[in-house]
Amino acid sequence: MKPMRIAYLCADRGIPIVGPTGSSTHVLEFVRALTERGHEVVVFAADPGQSSADLPCRVIPIAADPVLNEVRLALGKQYRQAPGEPTPRASEVFSLLVNQSARLELERAGDFDLIYERLSLWSVAGLQAAREWRIPLFVEVNAPLSKQQQTYRDLELADVAEAVERIVLTEADRILVTSDALIDYVHERGASRRDARVLPCGVSRSMFADLEKRKAVDPEHFVLGFLGSLKPWHGIDLLVDAFSALRERSPAYRLLVVGDGPLRAYIELVCRRRGLAEFVELAGAVSHEQVPDYLARMDAGLAPYPPLETFYFSPLKIWEYAAAGVPIVASRSGEIPEFFEHKKAALLHAPGSVTKIVRHVERLRTEPGLGARLARRARRVAKERTWDRLAARFEDIAAKTLAGETD
Repeated sequence: MKPMRIAYLCADRGIPIVGPTGSSTHVLEFVRALTERGHEVVVFAADPGQSSADLPCRVIPIAADPVLNEVRLALGKQYRQAPGEPTPRASEVFSLLVNQSARLELERAGDFDLIYERLSLWSVAGLQAAREWRIPLFVEVNAPLSKQQQTYRDLELADVAEAVERIVLTEADRILVTSDALIDYVHERGASRRDARVLPCGVSRSMFADLEKRKAVDPEHFVLGFLGSLKPWHGIDLLVDAFSALRERSPAYRLLVVGDGPLRAYIELVCRRRGLAEFVELAGAVSHEQVPDYLARMDAGLAPYPPLETFYFSPLKIWEYAAAGVPIVASRSGEIPEFFEHKKAALLHAPGSVTKIVRHVERLRTEPGLGARLARRARRVAKERTWDRLAARFEDIAAKTLAGETD
């Protein structure tokens, strides 16, 4: 297709464009895949993240206006729950004000063929620009944002967040959800199901390891790995409980956790109380370029999701385990069993089952050939979900939308 000029808007201040989070990886790798296919992408970001010479495109900050930041500081002082502790309202009001500077930066950057926005709680600038310029607005939805914020975090201006979410989703030309489960969510928010398409998470080709070079499994030193953010919905408590149970069975087990988040302190505390601290390595947040080195040390990769009312994830960790040749032990949740068949490409368990996690990991430790066989099959599956393939799928959707066709 003809190369497009795309404005990519990420107004979420919790997602650095260059950073160690899975969300950062998603944004940057998808943008990289688009630019490698000949499109010009300009990213407008609330948090550009770390400086990097490896950026595939120009990144324009939208939350750096000094006057708005003075307002943010003033709001932080005004709204306090306790001395020195601002309420969420200060951040929420500031994020609404960022729409002004986002709109100005979009205007300055010139003409675009379409706007691609990662849905954030307070952003309407993409919709405003698309309406004025009469170009399509594509909105990517990765989570039930307002619902998630109210459940797991603080949200004071909930009615405003829901109103923003509803109008953006209703007015978007195309909604790109990362899983089938999110189609129901955007429909509840007023969007038409016929405007929604599934465009899941992918995996970078740089993640694919040479399986012949992977270290052989040592039953006397077995590294259990976890890659991802340390948040409640990722089953961090289950991870720690499973590791505790495995240590009771064998002193061979070690735990390697790659990622950071609010439950890091929980892991440290529980492992210290149970006498496990010396057998646990918390690597913290690492750059995406460092991830393959950590994956190479893992003998099993865990994704121990708990029972959730709605499983909306497209788990990046699963695809990166698969690409790197790390045998997968995961919950039978969402899209996971659809792509990674139990006992053929992964070992799957009912969400929340520590007993089954322990049993499956023990099998991998005591049957080295099993892990190698599962890893080979999973790797073949992962080759079908690379970012360049997903960029090609987006191209097809965009071309038909720009031509006024349906798909």
